[in-house]
Amino acid sequence: MSFLLTLLAAAAAASAPSSPSATRAEVAAQRTAVEARFAREKAECEQRFAVSDCLEDLRKRQQQALAPLVRREHELAAEERRARAEAQAQRVKERELAAAQEEGQRRTHLVTAPPPTPPATPASHPSKGRSPEAAARAGAQAASKAEADAAQRRERAQEREQRMRERMAAHEAKQKSRTKPPAAPLPLPGASAASVPK
Repeated sequence: MSFLLTLLAAAAAASAPSSPSATRAEVAAQRTAVEARFAREKAECEQRFAVSDCLEDLRKRQQQALAPLVRREHELAAEERRARAEAQAQRVKERELAAAQEEGQRRTHLVTAPPPTPPATPASHPSKGRSPEAAARAGAQAASKAEADAAQRRERAQEREQRMRERMAAHEAKQKSRTKPPAAPLPLPGASAASVPK
């Protein structure tokens, strides 16, 4: 039994990660080896008379053997998260730098470039430099359209209100025409206990 324990301790020490550069695949392979070894020992324990003590001892040793591997897996995951965060920060910096360069180029282009010529406007779209009479007509048309829209909204709201009043009146008439009387109220909890014969 002591030989088996020393053998297991040596195997656990050998399976523990020796260098911090162990990759996730190496850790997974070590974990698989430890789990396979303990599965064999579990099968041996199940052949004995005192199974539960053997299995409990086996569980403790397995946890001790897997503890360094689990720690290393957590370290590797943390390193991967840090690397992803640094890469994301680098990408953000590059995008900001590119945007700043584009903005600088656009500003220098605006300063050095001649002003763009306005596109030709069709007759249906008057230009911004229209006459005061045309602007007054357009303003009056917009005001009259807004007033017509508001009148239509008020009319629709009145129609909805009228339909709702009609539905409520129909519901009240239906309630009044019911011939069945309302149900009797439930007895109070204290009253029902007093009425029960002993």
